[in-house]
Formats: sequence, C-alpha cells, structure tokens
Amino acid sequence: MTDEPKLSDEIREGDQVVDRAMGIAAEKLGETNPELALKPGQPKQNTVKMAVDYGPLIAFGLTFFVCKIFKLVPAADCLIWASGVLGAASVLALIGGLIAEKRIAWIPLVSCLITIPMTILTVVFHDATFVKIKMTIVDVLIGGILLGALVLKKQPLKALLGDALKLKDSAWPRLTLYYALFYLAMAGVNEAIWRTQSDEFWLTWKLGSMIGGPILLSICLLPFLMKNMITEPESDAR
Repeated sequence: MTDEPKLSDEIREGDQVVDRAMGIAAEKLGETNPELALKPGQPKQNTVKMAVDYGPLIAFGLTFFVCKIFKLVPAADCLIWASGVLGAASVLALIGGLIAEKRIAWIPLVSCLITIPMTILTVVFHDATFVKIKMTIVDVLIGGILLGALVLKKQPLKALLGDALKLKDSAWPRLTLYYALFYLAMAGVNEAIWRTQSDEFWLTWKLGSMIGGPILLSICLLPFLMKNMITEPESDAR
C-alpha cells in the first residue's frame, strides 16, 4: 500500500514532463526554421515577419497568374513580368523588415542578393531560365553552407536558434544535417520540375514548396525535437 502513492506520484511527474516537453516543442515549432532573424531572442511581429518572408513570393505568383488569366501580356512574357515584381518586392520586404523589426533575416537576405542579378538577367535577355534556376542556386548555397559547417564542426543553427530552442549538444549536428539535406533535395526537385514541366506547374510547385516545405519539415522534426529537448529541472521541493 505504501508503494502505491509513490508510483502514482512518479506517473504524475512523468506525465507533467511529457506535457511540458510537448508544450515547448509546439511553441517552438515555428522557431525551428533557420529563416529566423539574426537576433532570434527579440520579439517578432508575426504579421510583419510573414510579409517579409512570403510577401515577395506571393507577389511573384499573383503577378504571373493575373497576367496569364487576364492576358495582360503575351503568355511567354508572364514569367518575365512576374520576375520583375519579385525583384522589387524582395528589396522592399528586406527594407520593410529591417525598419519594422530591426532584424535582417538571413535567408531572405541571401535570396535577395541572388534575386536582383537573376531578375536583371531575366528581363534583359527575356529568358525565364534565370529566375527558375535562382531557387536552385539559393538552396544549393544554403545546403552547402550547412554541410560545410558540419565538416568544420561549426553549429550555425545553434547560433541562430540556440536562444529559442534548447536542445542537447549532440542534436545540433543532426538538425543541421537534416536541414542541409532538405535544401539540397529542394534544389534537385526544382531542377527536375522546371526542365520538364510547364511554367504554370513549376510556379505552383514553387509556391507550395517554399511555403509548405519548411512547415512540413518542422512537423516531421517534431518527434526528434521532443526527444532532444532540454527541459528545465524541477524546482519543487522534495
């Protein structure tokens, strides 16, 4: 009889630990994306962050489909016009994010630096190939940087996410590898799709993968994060 209260207390404590871990993991689910600000500890305005991260992409897609549906320009020029809008929107989003949130998101920054020359080449040469391979270049660059960091035993994700996501030291190399493989896979699929499918199909996939891809990855990583989450030690007196 004396063992039963102890057993129930242990079960209750175990349930509390699991609940707390799940709560932390769910809270940090949106924080596991390396597209975080360079200063992740600062509070972020969700609306502004979403506008900075996804505004240019949405403007790109809307411009293409509006031009296509309403035949505002010849069908072959829809992607050219959309590329120009993408370039302008990327610059505005980066500036807007810096002003509103005092942050520079590193992936939008890299994307913007590549988008500008690719947009210019697309418009000057009237060839949408440049804007199509931009996604490949960005993804390969990010994946390559992450793999290079692993070789050099550096932890860039820990530097970006460490204040918001408390993981065991052994988990950071694996998380870095998962993200590197994710971006390299995205690059490979992008190359396969734009070379074999129509502009409409490629753009639809681009919109879906760039918005839904990181979210799906975060969901898939949730069990890994929960397993390797560092929970705060119990402060209750024995």
